[in-house]
Amino acid sequence: MKQPIKQLRTFLLALLPAALMALTPVSAKETPPEGSAPKAFTLTAQRSISLPNGLNVTFVQYGNTPKVTVRLLTETGSVDDGAKDAVSELAYQLLLEGSKNRDAKAIAQAAATMGGQVNAVVDVNSSFLELDVLSEFAGEAAALLADIVIHPNFTEADKNRLLTNYVRDLKVEKSQAQSQAAEAFYRHIFGNHPYGKIYADEKVVEGLTLDDFNQFVNTHLVASRSHLFVSGQFDEAKAEAAIRDAFAAMPQGAGRVLTTADSAAKPGLVFIPRDKAVQSTVRIGLPVVDPSHPDYVGLDLMNTLLGGAFSSRITRNIREDKGYTYSPGSAISNRIKAAVWFEQADVTAEATAAALVEIIKEIKLLQNTPPTEQELNGFKNYKGGIFVLQNSSRSAIINQLWRLKTHGLPLSALENYVQQTNAVTPQQLSDLAKKYLPLENMTLVVVGDESVKAQLAAVPELKALFKL
Repeated sequence: MKQPIKQLRTFLLALLPAALMALTPVSAKETPPEGSAPKAFTLTAQRSISLPNGLNVTFVQYGNTPKVTVRLLTETGSVDDGAKDAVSELAYQLLLEGSKNRDAKAIAQAAATMGGQVNAVVDVNSSFLELDVLSEFAGEAAALLADIVIHPNFTEADKNRLLTNYVRDLKVEKSQAQSQAAEAFYRHIFGNHPYGKIYADEKVVEGLTLDDFNQFVNTHLVASRSHLFVSGQFDEAKAEAAIRDAFAAMPQGAGRVLTTADSAAKPGLVFIPRDKAVQSTVRIGLPVVDPSHPDYVGLDLMNTLLGGAFSSRITRNIREDKGYTYSPGSAISNRIKAAVWFEQADVTAEATAAALVEIIKEIKLLQNTPPTEQELNGFKNYKGGIFVLQNSSRSAIINQLWRLKTHGLPLSALENYVQQTNAVTPQQLSDLAKKYLPLENMTLVVVGDESVKAQLAAVPELKALFKL
């Protein structure tokens, strides 16, 4: 008899939650309280100085944690590679392999003693070396960065090892459909300008010499093109004294001269065959204005609503409703005085044309019908939340200050960002979509099986837009 009783007890226990719910009064769904008006952003105290050699230094007292981020940002990157593909990225890697005063192990040990490690990041227009350490080591961190930059010691063995690793990783990266789409897209839009080159040529990389790296550092990693940021909690007077001493010998060098990146790209289809691919990678987009333009804040908000967030319209359409793709997304990719908007997605091969039709439909809908206030307010709140995160750490503050300097923006652009975003109306957003996303000017890149071309040409709208 014990087993039936045990079964009955188990059955009754299973019913108990439902019974309790039935006895519990269900309250009416409450409307959440409205959010408060956005508060003005005020940047924490900062002070800037210039050294005799032209190096700019900014001190930012930030936060309560006893740590400090010391970052040497320089106006250089892949845009300065010229015919020496990847020389910028590899030069920064070589800097970490040792100076005339310390080898790689000694650099790592010195950084670890301060509670951090040296990081190097190379982008298109700017690059940096950085240490995030305990507050009392702000001056020592600056001195270590100065030693690495001012006294590089490149060796043949380090160069050969880094080149081998770089070329191996490069081949893997260039074999990916997403990488092929990105490379074709930027090349089509920017042509022979450095902005049009995303990936290096392996043969060129293999031919780089120590002289190439030394020349790059001597020409580009100079005081007149650099800005040292110190952000966190630290003794400012002691840090300044250490910086003046450590960076006094940094060569002044010449300022940067950038060529204008005017796109002469004709709209149309760029097709990259990928035999028997079960999915297609599509990227559709065109040049737009960069952050220095007055329309950029509204344009960025428009992008977020259209495809730049997980809850955006295109994502809901082709991911949630249609199931054509798992991770679509749109973005505005910025360069100095140049930017592009694009939507990219990996879609099932048989749904390539259908997915593009839906993307185009969403663009046209936004151009012709303003969003509701409720929908737009949701994305404004989202952008406001992201903005808070972009200003919530020592390194984040540096990112924001460098962004302002890079694009020639005043400090008010940071302080008034939330207010400017919240001031955009539904009609303005629709007008921005009309102004900056004309379908007839779009470039479409497709990486997929050859059979996809016939699928695209069978859709009259796609055939007309992309001259199929």
